[in-house]
Parts: sequence; C-alpha cells; structure tokens
Amino acid sequence: MGIIELSKVTVRRGRSQVLDGWSVSIDSGEVVCLSGENGCGKSTVIETAAGLVSMEKGSSEISGQLIRDSEGRRGRTKFGLCLQDDCIMGDELVGERILDAAGCDFDVSSLLKTWGLEHRIHDRVAMLSGGQRRRVAILSGLVPAMVSSEPVAILLDEPDSGLDEDSVEKLAQTIRDLAAGGHAIIVASHNSKIVESADRVIEFPFTETKGDPVKGKFSLLERGVERKANIGHRLNLRTLSGLANNGIAGLLTLGAMLAMLNPEQLEGRTLTAFILAPALTAGLCGNSIHRLTLENRAYAWWNTISAIPPNALFYSLITCGAITVLASTVTGDFDVKLIAAGAVLGACTEAIVGLLSHATLRLSRPNAVMVRLLTPILILPWALVVDTLSV
Repeated sequence: MGIIELSKVTVRRGRSQVLDGWSVSIDSGEVVCLSGENGCGKSTVIETAAGLVSMEKGSSEISGQLIRDSEGRRGRTKFGLCLQDDCIMGDELVGERILDAAGCDFDVSSLLKTWGLEHRIHDRVAMLSGGQRRRVAILSGLVPAMVSSEPVAILLDEPDSGLDEDSVEKLAQTIRDLAAGGHAIIVASHNSKIVESADRVIEFPFTETKGDPVKGKFSLLERGVERKANIGHRLNLRTLSGLANNGIAGLLTLGAMLAMLNPEQLEGRTLTAFILAPALTAGLCGNSIHRLTLENRAYAWWNTISAIPPNALFYSLITCGAITVLASTVTGDFDVKLIAAGAVLGACTEAIVGLLSHATLRLSRPNAVMVRLLTPILILPWALVVDTLSV
C-alpha cells in the first residue's frame, strides 16, 4: 500500500461528475504530478486526498490512516498541504505559521533564509507581497516532511502559482530533495519545471506517463520540542477580536437596555433577564477566531492538522463573564451564581453558533445557507436559565 491512496473515488461538483471511480497510489519516495487544463479535476484530486471534499464512492488514506470515505467516516494523520488559496490568516506571523505547520520547534530562520524570507520572520502575513505570501503557504505544506525522518505525504495544488522563475526552480529542487528522503508527493501543476521533477505524470483525462527526474539530496531539519497549535490563544491576544466583536455587542445591548429601563425598578425574573441578556448577545455573535479562519480558506488548512478548528473558549468565558459583572454592578445585584451563569451561557452560545457556521463550510455554497436563521432558538436555553435562577 502506498503512502497516499485514493481508491475508486467518485466525486461530484454541483451537477458535474469530476472523478468517476478514480484511483491512484503514491509510494514512498515518489512524486506524481497531475497536469492538464484548468477545471479538469486536478484540484479536486488534491482536496479529496486531503479529506476536504465529500465523495459519493471510494476512500482516501494517508500513511495507512483513513482520511475520509463515502460513508462520512473521517480520520487524521500528519501530512503537508498547500492549496490554490494560501489558507493563511493575515494576522498570523510568518515564523509562527511555519512552526505550527511543522508541529515542533526548529531553526525556522535558516529555512526562511533559503527562501528569501528571513527578514519577514516576525511580520504578519498581511504585510507580505503576493509572492512572499505564496512562499509561506508552500513552506507550510513542505515543512512537515522537512522535519520528519519517517515518510510523510505532501499534497500541493498549483504551488507555482504567483512565484517567480527562481522560486519555481527552488520548489522543483525541494520536491526532488524530499522525495530522496522517502516522502510521497502529489502535486497539481502545468509548469514544465514542476512536471519534470515528477516520477509519474498523470495528464488529465487520466493519461499516465513515466518521468525521468534528477535525484535530489535530503537534509533532515533538526526537530525541537513538540509544539501545540494554540492559534486561537495567540490571535486573541494579538487582535483582541473577541473583545472587538462579542464584547462590543454585549456592551451595546447593555447600553440599549439602560436607555429604556431603570435597573432600580427591576426585580425577580426581569432583573435576572436584564443581567444575562448582554452575555447572550455576545454569544450570538459567534466565535471571533472562527470568523478569522474564513479568510483565504484558512479553516481548510487548519482543519487538516487539528481535530477542532482553532478557537479560544477561555476568552469567551472571560468576555461574557466580564459583561455579566458589569451588568450586575449597574443593577446593584452582584450574585456570583448569576455571573457564572452569564459566562457559561455566553460561551456555550458562542460555541454552538460557531459549530453551526462550521458545519456549512463543507457545503458547495456555504454562504447561501442562512444558518443564522437558526440562532433565535438559542433564546430558549437563556429563558430556562433565567427561570431557574429566578426561583
């Protein structure tokens, strides 16, 4: 069995059947290039192998681990991925992104230097040019193999897009070097230099030819300690997105209620509802980090390396708790149980809204699904909490 296995895969995009019972097996140390005109199905193969596309029949496996099959079963294993979209959030740091992709600490500055990015190591990705951003995306896909002595699968979709000639040559040589280290690589490209680096070339619609590439030389990067991909924590500290979105919404709700109601005249159930309403509003805004991952399809890349999309539930608890404390202070009813209920209620509401939004990302037209129309039902748990705490 190969490192990358697509078995009898049938995939539809809209009404078009892109793949029909298609199979490919890529062994350790082998490079397979998918070539052909735009729209012929190259990207579909890459995304199907990565588990990002649903299939009517067949399955995708990487390193013996099921990634996805037609029955909806899923699994995860370490592999490198670079899609046509860069899949990077603008607020990520260059060096940080490469380390997250590697899953461990290593001398990232030396690697960036070979790609002309050493002076950008601490810069946000949003500050880079298009070509620099593309190089960061490519390194994110290649680095899992660079730090591994065991065979790793690398999936590259049009990686040469937006690169200059020198960078394309560097990419082609790196692909051959990784193959020499026993890694399995599938790359979609019609660039002649990338095609020449392949052991096999599959010209769509599915005509296969053998290549005769020059052998590379693999140099293993020294691994450091394992690294946790706590991107939600870092982005919240860097952007204050939770405060800017959820916190402001809660404060606006509290301000609007103060303009209409006199807290001194409230009591019982009405007072409890007044205190908990801002936290509910903050939660209904959804997870701020999840919204950031919509930029350049960053969620697709993160979802392949993490079972849970990057979030920051801890900050949700703090934000909703702080808003509830403020509401309690305004009313003069400072109750620890109410504050704890507001923090948990807001954080849970935010998590549910995030899950609803994330579920639609797998659909062909996620923006056309009005999932927000389902969120008013979350008022029911809020009302139950209000009734319970008012007894």
